[in-house]
Amino acid sequence: MNDSTIVLIILALIGWIWWDSRGVAEHASRVASQYCQSMGVSFLNDTVAWQKIRLKRGANGRMQFERTYFFEFASDMQQRYRGEVVMLGKRVKSIQLDPHRYS
Repeated sequence: MNDSTIVLIILALIGWIWWDSRGVAEHASRVASQYCQSMGVSFLNDTVAWQKIRLKRGANGRMQFERTYFFEFASDMQQRYRGEVVMLGKRVKSIQLDPHRYS
């Protein structure tokens, strides 16, 4: 293998990780929105932001990316609070909201 082939493989791998991460982030955004609605709070900005990524073993024993995203929500429209969605592969591992006031 020559140098240009290695560079192309690395670029393809980076492109695949980025493309896959975008799909997972969109899914995390939908999940966060639905969760906020079920908890009676407002999902702000209609998006999640990447916080952390690492490799973890899934339930099947295979290595997968564990991606952590944060988002903002409001319960009384006076103060913003943070929430977090943890995705293992393309599945939701956990979702939580910071302590907040109820309106």
